[in-house]
Amino acid sequence: MSKYKEESEKLKKALLKDAFPYWLGAIFLGLLNIVIFILTGHGWGVTTPFVHWGAWVAKIFGAHPETWAFYQNEANAKALAGGFLNDGGSIQNLGIIFGALLAVLLASQFRIKKIKSGKQVVAAILGGLMMGYGARLSYG
Repeated sequence: MSKYKEESEKLKKALLKDAFPYWLGAIFLGLLNIVIFILTGHGWGVTTPFVHWGAWVAKIFGAHPETWAFYQNEANAKALAGGFLNDGGSIQNLGIIFGALLAVLLASQFRIKKIKSGKQVVAAILGGLMMGYGARLSYG
């Protein structure tokens, strides 16, 4: 194997297969948050777009979220009226979802696992709900 091919394989393994060290991930996330702040004027948060998603779905079923207290704020009312593709937070959340999928696929780590028990499902749902609630409380 040539020296070039050997080095490119080592780089590929380091970038795609091996986990990044925590400090490097922290630096990347910090820089990404700075870029998002410069582009949008606010920090990186993932929960407010989920509120908008729920409001848009509720609107489909006949609810009137524009009358809710949350949407009396000008910025939130604008996001509700603008729709999914005009909401920068929704686009960021899609980027997180598809970026995570791409990372797992590139690292050949994608697996569909069998659910072991109903207890595991209940624990996963409760854990997700508690994490989401906590993130929403912290404006995250």
